[in-house]
Amino acid sequence: MQLTAVEEGMLEGREGPAKQRAMEGLVQLGRAFGAPRMVEIGYAHIHAGMALYLEDVELMEDLAAIDARMAVPASVNIANADVENWKLTGAPEKLAKLQRRAADAHHKMGSACTFTCTPYWAGHWPTWNTHMTSIESTVTIFCNSVLGARSNRDGFFAVYAGMTGRYPLFGYHLDENRRGTHRVRVATPLESVTDYSALGFHVGRIVGEGVPVFEGFAQRPSLDALDAMGAALATSGGVALFIVPGVTPPYATAEQAFAGRSPAETIEVTRADVDAVYGYFCTRGDGVFDIVHVGCPHASFEEMKDYAARLDGRRIFPGTEFWITTSRAVRRMAEEAGLLRALEASGAKVISDTCPISCHFARTVSPDPALGVVPPPIRSVVVDSAKQAKYVRDMIRCDTLLTGTAEAIETALSGRFVARGGVA
Repeated sequence: MQLTAVEEGMLEGREGPAKQRAMEGLVQLGRAFGAPRMVEIGYAHIHAGMALYLEDVELMEDLAAIDARMAVPASVNIANADVENWKLTGAPEKLAKLQRRAADAHHKMGSACTFTCTPYWAGHWPTWNTHMTSIESTVTIFCNSVLGARSNRDGFFAVYAGMTGRYPLFGYHLDENRRGTHRVRVATPLESVTDYSALGFHVGRIVGEGVPVFEGFAQRPSLDALDAMGAALATSGGVALFIVPGVTPPYATAEQAFAGRSPAETIEVTRADVDAVYGYFCTRGDGVFDIVHVGCPHASFEEMKDYAARLDGRRIFPGTEFWITTSRAVRRMAEEAGLLRALEASGAKVISDTCPISCHFARTVSPDPALGVVPPPIRSVVVDSAKQAKYVRDMIRCDTLLTGTAEAIETALSGRFVARGGVA
């Protein structure tokens, strides 16, 4: 790789051991992918240091101890516990304390402790053509697609990129990879944000790591709809970029999106295709559930307003566990707007920093024995997100009941599962 004098200085240790370690990792990554050089990045969304693993937290503490500092604005991804409100989720206190240690390390490094998979709703909004890095697939696809920034699906290298302000030039940082590969014709009206999530999940399974170009929406998708669709595309496939001509930058037409290439496939999506995703994730025939969850990806302020309006003056059915997950920043905005009071008065639990698939519920991890983490028995979770449904099934290893947001809230209010279309 061709490095600048500044980058060579980092690699040789002239700017300290932290940057040297980070640059060594980034050079190794760049060589593996044939990158000719580095690019300067303007933003990083980085690893939290997951409290289920002591060594993971200690890794962040070790970086902070050798004076690692973020060279660019950096937000922190979702964690294993709500640090302030851990009792709401039944998390072990030791888990919350360990997660707080990771937060302390991030504060020392200059990271913004957002602990969310939707940092853009918390004000981290990288603009068009900004090179960036992200450990979270939902952040990658939203920033690539909706904002026009440039990011790959990164792992821990996102931390190293944040520390140096550099990233190897490959993948979606290159113009030639930011072109459509599949044409998707949406031949059915989409009635809710969850419908967009189901659409994304269906298309992601078909296109794999391709770049779908969507046509035929009956109306311009909202930001929440684009967020839900992107998260689902990144869950069922390896999609890191989608294009909606006239909506996502910089493509005004499908012809521009394909840049003279013929699509590998044209996919027509019908109502039956969307409904099939709901059916795929409704695996509990008797409708029994233990938790109702909305807020995946972490809820936006607009979604919090919608939840509050639907719950205003009403009460969650006795004994029903209803989770709303969002970022710290949006939770604070909801509190200042008076929404939090209405939500909590209904009996809803408003949780930040984590979510069902990222907390102590997961059965596919091996937490540090000293934490005493024992996943509770969960038979089924009601969700309004195809992403959450996929990971609940895979990580908590229980049944799922996918429905719309309005129906999920009615489920929590009635104590009985309400399937999609069951609320006028």
